[in-house]
Amino acid sequence: MRRCDKVLAEYREKFDRRCLPYGRKSIYSDIIQCMGAEQFTWKGLPETINSHWFERATIGGLAAFYVVPDGISSACKGYTVTPAEFVGVPNQIGETNKIITTGSDYAIEFNLTTDKVVIIKNNDYYYNEYNNLSWFADMLAKTDISEKALIIWSKIHPIAKAPCGIDAEKLKSVIETILRDTDFEDDTYNIISDGTRLVTQGGSPLSKDDAVLNLCDVNAVEKMHFLSEFHDELKKRLCNLYGIPMRSNAKSSQSLELELRDMDVFSQIMNTNRLKTRQEAAKKINTMFGLNVSVDYSEILKKENRIIDSSIKKEEIETEVKTDAENSTTDTSDSGNAELHTA
Repeated sequence: MRRCDKVLAEYREKFDRRCLPYGRKSIYSDIIQCMGAEQFTWKGLPETINSHWFERATIGGLAAFYVVPDGISSACKGYTVTPAEFVGVPNQIGETNKIITTGSDYAIEFNLTTDKVVIIKNNDYYYNEYNNLSWFADMLAKTDISEKALIIWSKIHPIAKAPCGIDAEKLKSVIETILRDTDFEDDTYNIISDGTRLVTQGGSPLSKDDAVLNLCDVNAVEKMHFLSEFHDELKKRLCNLYGIPMRSNAKSSQSLELELRDMDVFSQIMNTNRLKTRQEAAKKINTMFGLNVSVDYSEILKKENRIIDSSIKKEEIETEVKTDAENSTTDTSDSGNAELHTA
């Protein structure tokens, strides 16, 4: 059994190399990083910096805003923002008075007390969002891979094994031959004869005496909707975590917008803290460099939040009207009962 497991493990590696899409995680990483960098919008930045790349540096946990010293870089000039990290022993709030920041072709150490530099914190814990974003990218990519694997699994030919059996090494050879030669559009069976010789019998039924070794499951594709739902749930979790409204037809008719918004308190607290640290950095940048930089939630997020707030207000009014109507009906009923009792 162990030998067979080893053979199947080797087969799986070859299957992965041949059948699974390349670079799927990288695609999702780019998409998710773009989403993450568009949550906040910086305005009033110098021409050498744009809001997107400002955020790409900041969501790494800690970034530095400064002017690139002359002669240190062949590509970067003027104002810039680059990822940074503290150097030395941190104090009681997790900071030191020195940082190292890295550009495309240089690294600089700054003294925060004496040098002209401002640090931008992603949040008060200097949390690196890339670790979390990478997990979502990985899970989304694996879900896509699983969907493709289900399709392939349902199309690879069945193998019929004669009662004489076949040992692990011959099994390995047969499996490799099948995967190399099988046309996924062909419907023939792959039969292992008594002499463990691979022969093809187009469409012939299998003998009742044959023990079937199935490398496929024709019903596997029926599980596709579970993976599709999981894929959507992953995206929903990502959006909920970062306070990004996600339109979905799956919202229960019993779930009011107000109830759903109350569930997003976690992301509201997190994003409020992230905005606070950015606004604090913007004030320091303006003071130190004489600029007029500002930062706020992106326009798309503010637009979606206005829509949600409007829906919540509408629901509150409808609930209040409904409650008043029910109270009015109850008061009328109680008044009638009192008159009957008096009579």
